[in-house]
Amino acid sequence: MGSPYRDDNSCPLCLSCLRGCPTQAIALAQKRIIEAQCIHCGVCQFICPQQHYHSDNLTELEETLNRWGKKIALISGLIGGAVIEYEPEKIAGALNQLGFEEVYLADFGLKMIAQAYQELLGNFQNPPLIFSHCPAVVEYVEKFYPDLISHLAPVISPELASLKYLSELKKGAHLVLVSACPPRKEELTKNLMDYPLITFPELKQFFIMRKIDLGKVPAKQFQTLPLPAENSFIAEGDLVKAVLEDSSKALVASGMEEIQRILNCIRLGEFRDKLVELNFCKGGCIGSLAITNHLSLIRRKQLAKNYLQARKEVEQSRLRLVPNLKIKLECQFNARRVQLLEPNPEKIKLALNNLGFDSDFPKLNCKICGYPSCEEFAKALLRNEVEPNYCFPSLLRNMSRLDERFLRSERLASVGQMAVTLAHEINNPLGLASGYVQTLLSNKKLSKEIKEVLNLIREGIEDAANIIQNLLTLSRDRPLSFSLNNLYDVIGATLRLIAPKLETSGIFLNLDYIPEPLFIECDPQALQQVFTNLLLNAWQAMPAGGTLSISVQTQPGQVIISFKDTGVGIKPEHLPRLFDPFFTTKAPGEGTGLGLAIVYKIIESHKGDIQVRSDTGKGAEFIISLPLSQGQTEQRKSKDG
Repeated sequence: MGSPYRDDNSCPLCLSCLRGCPTQAIALAQKRIIEAQCIHCGVCQFICPQQHYHSDNLTELEETLNRWGKKIALISGLIGGAVIEYEPEKIAGALNQLGFEEVYLADFGLKMIAQAYQELLGNFQNPPLIFSHCPAVVEYVEKFYPDLISHLAPVISPELASLKYLSELKKGAHLVLVSACPPRKEELTKNLMDYPLITFPELKQFFIMRKIDLGKVPAKQFQTLPLPAENSFIAEGDLVKAVLEDSSKALVASGMEEIQRILNCIRLGEFRDKLVELNFCKGGCIGSLAITNHLSLIRRKQLAKNYLQARKEVEQSRLRLVPNLKIKLECQFNARRVQLLEPNPEKIKLALNNLGFDSDFPKLNCKICGYPSCEEFAKALLRNEVEPNYCFPSLLRNMSRLDERFLRSERLASVGQMAVTLAHEINNPLGLASGYVQTLLSNKKLSKEIKEVLNLIREGIEDAANIIQNLLTLSRDRPLSFSLNNLYDVIGATLRLIAPKLETSGIFLNLDYIPEPLFIECDPQALQQVFTNLLLNAWQAMPAGGTLSISVQTQPGQVIISFKDTGVGIKPEHLPRLFDPFFTTKAPGEGTGLGLAIVYKIIESHKGDIQVRSDTGKGAEFIISLPLSQGQTEQRKSKDG
C-alpha cells in the first residue's frame, strides 16, 4: 500500500505536523513529505486536524479485493483494546461480509520470533543487542544512526512472522493484514512481502464505504490455527518477557525522546546494558496513534490481554498437530544515512538575524515550529522547507511592529487632516505678512535697528512656513523618484553639509565602511533628508562633544546603515513614541517633533525599516535597513528586454 502524501489544500498553519514529526520530514512550505527523512511512522496522518495527509490504501484495497479469489484476513492481537465499540467477533463478521472467507488473529507470532531472538542472543558478540519489532525504530536507525545497524537484531516482527506462517499454511490464498501499526507497511515492502495492510481506522472507513453496519452484523468466530494461542505483543516489555526468563536484565524504552537518548549513549559507548527493547509508540504498540479510542494505555492493555487470555483458554481444547513449516524469520538492514544540506554558519547567522534573533532578542529554542532549535529551523528555512512566519516569536514581533505602524499611520492621517486645514488658514496670512516685510525692507530710509527687527520677523515667518510644509510632507504621499544611486554618494553629500558643525562641536566622526560603489534603488533627495535629520539629532545629543559612528553592512538583498552616537541617550519610556508627530524631548522652541516622523515615513516609502537602540547616558543608535531594489529596475529591464 502507498506511503503517506500531503495534499495541496490550503493549510491553516497550525504546525501540528511539524511538531509531531520526529524527523522533521515535512517541507510544509513546499507541501510535501521529504522521503529521505521520513520513517513512515504515520504521525502526520493522525495528528493533522485538517487531515491533509493521506495514503491510497482504501482505493488500492478496493481494486485488489475485486480482483482476488479466496481472501483471508489476519488481524492484530491488539483488537481487544483497540476496537471497543464492538466485540472483536463483530469485526470478523464484517470482514466475512466483505468477502473474506477466513479471519485469523495474529496471536502466535511472538513465540516464533522469541525462539529466533534466544538463538541470536546466545551468539551475539556486539552488545548491546537492540530488540525492536518496530519498523519506525529500525528505519530511524538506518537513516539517522547507520553506524549502529550492527546492534539491531535481524528478526522480523511478530505480525510478519504470523503472516508468513499463514501464507505457508494457506498457499494460493490472498492475505490482508489488519494492524495498528502504519509503519508495518514499510516492513512488508522491505521484506518483499506483497500483502496489503490497512490500519484499524482505515478498516472502519472501509466498512463505511461498503455500507456495512457493524451493529447489525452477526458475530463470527475467528478461525483456529494448529498452533497454541500465545499472548501477542501488546505493550512495551512483552518482547523481552517472551525472550528472557529474567526480564530485569534488559532495558525497555518507548517514545522518540527516550530512543534518541539511548541511541546517543550507545554511539558514545556509555550504554552498559546488554539488551534493550525499543518501541516508537509510548507504551508499546498499544499506544499507537492508529488506536483512536480515548482509553488510557493501562486500560487498553488490560482489555487486549484479557481478550487474548480468554481466547487462549478456549483454544486449548482445539489443538491439532502442528505442521512442520520452515519460516524464515531473519531480515536485513541497510544504511540509508540522511544527507541534509548544511548551510555555512554565516548564512545560518544571517537567517537568524532576518528572523529578528540578535543580541537584543536571543534565540529561544521554544520548539513551537517543530524543530529542536532555532538553528535547525534556520537551516530548514535556507532549504526552503519552511517559511519565516512559522517562527512564532518572530511572527509576534513582526505583528507588534505592524500594530505600531498601523497606529502611527492613523496618527499621521489625523496630522494630515490638520495640516491641510492649517495650510489653508495660515499660508495666506503668512504670505501677506511676508510680502509686507519684504516691502518694508526695501525702504532705504528705515534705520538699521528697524531692519534687524524686520529680518527677525521674516525669519519667524519662514520658520512657520517650514513647519506647515513639514506637516504637508507628512500628510501627502508624494511620489518618490526612484533611480539607481551609489549609496556612498548620498552619504557623502550629507556629510559635506554637516561635517563642519560636527568638527566645531568637538565630535569625532568614525566611518566604518569601505566607500566602494554600492548601488541601491532610492530617491537620493529623500534619503539625504533622512541622513541629515539623524546626523543633526546626533549632533544635538552631544553638546560636549563625542563620537559619531556610521557603519554600512550589506546582506543578501538589503543594506544596513547605522548611526551611533555617544550622547545623552534616549529614556526607555520615550522610545515607543520617538517617531510620533510632534513628540520631542527638546526644550520648547528648539524642535517641532516632526523630523523623525518624516524620517520614518521616507524609510517606510522605501520598503525599509528603522530601529532604535539606546542606553540612557551612553548614547543612541539608529539602524536603517533598506532593500537594494524597489522592484522597479526589474520592471524596466523586462520592458526593455
